[in-house]
This record gives sequence, C-alpha cells and structure tokens, in this order.
Amino acid sequence: MKKNLFVFFAVLPIVILANDSLQLPELLSDKGLYSVVVIKNDQTIFKQFYNGKTEKDLLDVKSITKSVMSLLVGIALDKGYLQSLDQPLTDFFPELAKDIYPAKKRITIPHVMNHTSGLADFEEWSKMSVWMSNPNPSAFLLAQPLLSDPGKEYRYNSPATHLLSAIVTKATKMETADFANEYLFKPLGITEYHWEKLRDGYYDGAGINFALRAVDLAKIGSLLIHKGVVNGSHIISDSYIALLYDGSLKREMSWGLPNSKVGLCWYQTTYETEKVNYCLGYAGQFLLVFPDLKCVIVVNHQWWNVENAGWQSYNFVAKYLPLIYQAMNNAKE
Repeated sequence: MKKNLFVFFAVLPIVILANDSLQLPELLSDKGLYSVVVIKNDQTIFKQFYNGKTEKDLLDVKSITKSVMSLLVGIALDKGYLQSLDQPLTDFFPELAKDIYPAKKRITIPHVMNHTSGLADFEEWSKMSVWMSNPNPSAFLLAQPLLSDPGKEYRYNSPATHLLSAIVTKATKMETADFANEYLFKPLGITEYHWEKLRDGYYDGAGINFALRAVDLAKIGSLLIHKGVVNGSHIISDSYIALLYDGSLKREMSWGLPNSKVGLCWYQTTYETEKVNYCLGYAGQFLLVFPDLKCVIVVNHQWWNVENAGWQSYNFVAKYLPLIYQAMNNAKE
C-alpha cells in the first residue's frame, strides 16, 4: 500500500532560509549523485540537484528509514504510548512468551534498535527476498531460530528494525505513517512523502520503500540541531535527543564515516575536529548533523542500478564529502 500526501497544513515549521552561497562544481563528477543540500544556522547555503532530479522529487532514503523510526519511538515514549524504552517485545508480540527459545522473552526495543536482538537476519539479497515475499514478514522473522542471546552479538538486521513500525502501530493504535504525519512531519512542514507497507500491513521500518524530498530530510536534521524543538515546542524531548547523541550507548562500526559508532539507529563519529551524528542508507544516502556547527548535510544517490553500492558510498565519503565540509565550514555566518 502506498501513502502519498500532497496536503498543506497550517503550521509554523522549522524555517530554513535560502542563501545558496557555495560553489561546488566538483560534485558534477559524481555520476550517481541526485542531491546535495547544506544548511548552516538555518540558512540553505547549498542546494543542487543532479541527473535530472529536482527539489520536488521524492528520493528513496533506504536505511535512513531506521533513524526516522528511532525518532518515532522517541515521540511515542515521550507521549506515554510506550511504558519505557526498555519495554520487552513480548508486550507487542505475546507469541514470543511461548516460543521454544526462552531468550526471546528478553528481547527489548533497544535490542532491536541496536541490532543486538539475536533474531535471524536476512541481509543477503537472496534471503531478504524470502523475508519480504512472506505473507507476514514480521511473524516469519519472529518464528525463526534465535541466533544469539539478546544483547550479546551485533548483527545488522533490517527485518528486525521493521518490527519498530509494528510496535509504534500497536502502542499508539495509529498506523505508523499517520503517527509520523501527526507528530513529526506536520510540525516540520513536511507535506509530501511516499511510504509503502510491507505484506504484514505495517509501514516499512526496514528501509525498503520510504521516500522524502531532500529539503525535507534536511528539516529532520535541523530538528536534531534544535534538540527536538519546533516553534518553541518540543516535538521530541531533549532527553531522547541526548540519548541519540550519547556515544557511550553506541558500539564501533566498520562502515559509514571513519571511526563510527552506532546505537538507537543513529551513527556518530568525529569528522575532522567536529562531532557528527548521522544516518545513512544503501548506495550513498546520508543525513549528517553537526550539532556544534549547527550544520546539516543531506545527500541522495541513485540506488536501483548500482553495481557496487558500497563503493558509491565510500567514493562520496572519501572524495566529495571533504569538499562539502570545507566549503560549509568556511561559509560566512
């Protein structure tokens, strides 16, 4: 099922003023590039689109979806729909209490968000297609043998993060897209998106089919800059934003930006001399937040016809991100 909104709401969202003062002709050589948007102090200092894309296009953000789901979990927690962040999955999937693997009863929401649930993963494409084509992907995943005790082993697991969408729906009694629209998108002035359901009836929480405009993805980054505040009101508590920023809750990773850690579906590292909190998706989708510089960088790449998606991401980080960062850092206030 598709969710497309083209509705205008009477809200006062985060306002990002236009300035577009940077010049980065080098980006033209990145053949897979779709968009780059750079925000500094709520000013758009660079906004360009490539390979036929425009500001109006909805661009698939892939696994950045997981980070959006993390924000929705935080909002649900703030509003009391969730009892605590450490709530067990058995509260939402009671069948786990009778599973032949007793350890499944110990799986919590953070285990899912941190990819340490111990649930079976289907990251290889041949396995992913089996999971996606099942009539009930969530139930199918939960019924698989447990691979490790909860919290013991990191195993990147997109099917498991899809469970976050089911949890949000069950906890709030609202479909995930409706909850997101009411409490995240609408306050930010995001009026257009494309979000598909998987075959279990829950909106994708794994990063399969969710698309935003690049300028709207930048608004989500600016929300973190403003510590969850829009127009003087918290739409996400500063305590939850602090958890996303807390490096002690993250573990080291071997991909993304160099020396990165990840936790609660958000990555963190030091880039040059600045802390950056970020999320990324398949084939070079990035949302980079530099809280101390009050800067946001959004990048979208082609994803559907890429021979080596990992190389496309690596090439951008190694070759083009330093140019963007330097220009952003040197831009006049």
